[in-house]
Amino acid sequence: MQSRYLPGPPAYLTPIRLSLAAPAFNEEQGIRLVVEDWYRYLVECKEIEAFEIVICNDGSGDGTGSILDAMAGEHREVRPLHFSQNQGAAAALTAAIAATTLDWVLLIDSDGQFPIENLEKMLAALRRQRVPAAIGIRRKKDRLFARFGTSASGFMCNLLHRSSIRDFNSAFKLVWGPLLRALYLEAKGMNYSTEVTSRLLECRVPIAEVEIEHRPRASGASSMKMLRGATHRLLFVTYIGMRQLLLRLGVLRRPLS
Repeated sequence: MQSRYLPGPPAYLTPIRLSLAAPAFNEEQGIRLVVEDWYRYLVECKEIEAFEIVICNDGSGDGTGSILDAMAGEHREVRPLHFSQNQGAAAALTAAIAATTLDWVLLIDSDGQFPIENLEKMLAALRRQRVPAAIGIRRKKDRLFARFGTSASGFMCNLLHRSSIRDFNSAFKLVWGPLLRALYLEAKGMNYSTEVTSRLLECRVPIAEVEIEHRPRASGASSMKMLRGATHRLLFVTYIGMRQLLLRLGVLRRPLS
């Protein structure tokens, strides 16, 4: 029987109905240019039947929220959400995912690091492999310390899951909407990309991996403090390891089963 969380064959046909989900925090310098770029691409893309752009403003202290509200007035497809206080990128992304309504959801950062044109490769991989999720494999352009942390945590997560995902922590993902919205996501900070991959693997979801373009930030600066971020990442990977142990022992029920 076909699960209600997984796409049937017609879901892979062109054109598709696509939601973009993104967190945003203090991105006033570049948010308008980034969202306008997404909008123009999606309007012109023949593979897109309908789309929405759902961005959660994570309690920004600058003009990010007002810029998003102004863009919503200009484009009905732009749908901003607002946190009154900063709750963390993962909490913002989870809220954005929950607010999506269309068949497929593209997870993307609002800082311009992931060109929207990568979507075509992701769609091609989904159709070719008939899978409900795709992860973009970055050519890393972060600082050395960040690259080391990403590689180390990815290695550990693969070890814990007995998987071989090449870019476990990539934030650029395309996932079948009902499946993604059914995942129980707990992270608050910067570990959201790791958690989504982990939850998909827990549900035994087959994942396509696609090499994509990854750029330096278009503007602004990362809000992640290195030492605190590294500590949180270590603790989160430890938590993932404990979850996998409890799932294998049958102490926890496997999600979506």
